[in-house]
Amino acid sequence: MKIKIFILIVMLLIPASGFAHPESGFLPDAIAEMEYKIVLDINPKDIDTRNKLGIVLYRKNKLKEAEKEFSKVLEVSPRDFDAHDGMGLVKNKQKKYEGAITWFKKAIAISDEDTMVHYHLGLTYELMGKFVDAEKAYKKALEVNDLLIQRGINKELEIEKKSTVVSALQSLQKKMGSAKVREE
Repeated sequence: MKIKIFILIVMLLIPASGFAHPESGFLPDAIAEMEYKIVLDINPKDIDTRNKLGIVLYRKNKLKEAEKEFSKVLEVSPRDFDAHDGMGLVKNKQKKYEGAITWFKKAIAISDEDTMVHYHLGLTYELMGKFVDAEKAYKKALEVNDLLIQRGINKELEIEKKSTVVSALQSLQKKMGSAKVREE
């Protein structure tokens, strides 16, 4: 607790630190984790911060803790898109692919206009060796991505996402092509 108070005091005394928020990518995950936990100590019902903490824990491979944070979000907000997607990411990293697919499909049922949830679904299918399903999910990701770019929604970010999805799709199609050659 003393460390949390110390960090909070330092953050308040150094004005430049106000610009270094974890979501901006300027803080390492360890500091972001601490900052989010401080915020949640003050306001435990802040589901946006709890989702962000879940993602930080996921990136740090603290999967049980991440799952716990996403579960807390879902207790308060059962239709929270980010928590469903986050649970899918955790299950994927745990190699519990069927569970991951279930979570990603729940997230898509809540909002199908997110490029990355379709990409995550495709990646999971690909890891399972279900290449046709993976290809469909990647193509859906690109379709959603194109719509978001046309609407001008987070255009720069969506353009970056597009290159990720295109690369994954091309890699998958190469795998599928070599698999077909092996079958012949």
